[in-house]
Amino acid sequence: MATTLSPKQLLEQVLRAVDESGWQALILDARKPFRLRLFRNDDKGFDVRIYIWNCTHGGGAARAKDEYRVQLTGVVPSVVVGETTLLLGWHSGYEVFVGFDINKHDGQASQSPSIQIKEDTLQNAHTRAFAIYHRQNGEIAVAFRPEFLAEYALNAKSLHLTGKAAADMSLLNSLDTLTEDQIDAVKNHERQIVLAQIARKYRAADFRKRVLGAYQHRCAACGVQLELIDAAHIIPVAAATSTDETKNGIALCKLHHTAFDRNLISFDERYKIEVSDVAVSRLTTANLVGGLKEFRRNLRTAIILPNDRRDYPPPQYIVESRKVRNWA
Repeated sequence: MATTLSPKQLLEQVLRAVDESGWQALILDARKPFRLRLFRNDDKGFDVRIYIWNCTHGGGAARAKDEYRVQLTGVVPSVVVGETTLLLGWHSGYEVFVGFDINKHDGQASQSPSIQIKEDTLQNAHTRAFAIYHRQNGEIAVAFRPEFLAEYALNAKSLHLTGKAAADMSLLNSLDTLTEDQIDAVKNHERQIVLAQIARKYRAADFRKRVLGAYQHRCAACGVQLELIDAAHIIPVAAATSTDETKNGIALCKLHHTAFDRNLISFDERYKIEVSDVAVSRLTTANLVGGLKEFRRNLRTAIILPNDRRDYPPPQYIVESRKVRNWA
């Protein structure tokens, strides 16, 4: 059963979604509408204004069983020129957001303003990441999982377009089977870029979910969890032999992911963890070897392996990884 969240809890959910999207957020205003600055790495990022309410059934027996609504109470949504503004609902049962076209609801302030959405749209977003819904008034609604919040914010204008654009964007209803050929067949270059970007994010998010699940969200090198875990490719993505199979992934904390990518650590076909003598020698020469003893002490003897043997890194993948990474 869906839980109704307070405004503070809705903001916390938005912030978690930003993190799951691979972005960071500064809170510019914690009052509705929430104002955040989203950024990655050293980029300045962009500001976003967020109107968000719970998406619930409501209405009792008079409301169709499959119809849910976002009731716009407490504050009137309005468009601010030059600012990215989102109008969202959150369904805690399906754990998805639903985004509406802010331009269609600018200044909407009737006695009991609400926006309806069908349950199968929420369900499809939960299982397939994205769901595009054509409302009876011609508006395009977009339901999506939390890890796509930043991508939605970046592309909301394109995603809510009607007509031929809506037909193109409806390809997102089948992200799990969407092919490069289907994306290339879209004639509009801007929409093609949006589709490609979201498809890449879907594949990366799916890989991450599977790998972290296989390793129980623990770093295979040290065992830490603490929501500091990445899904790393064993054979790196840049290599022609790389795949997005779960068995080509390993869960590593931020520190050990960087150490793995920089060839400071590796593991052999028997899963024993090694520290590179070549890297240590180079760091010693550069007078950058501080903390090495503690670093070695926190490493396990061998990587933690998944519960399912089918997800174990295959020896041939490990050999290939060490070859293309030039492990010494």
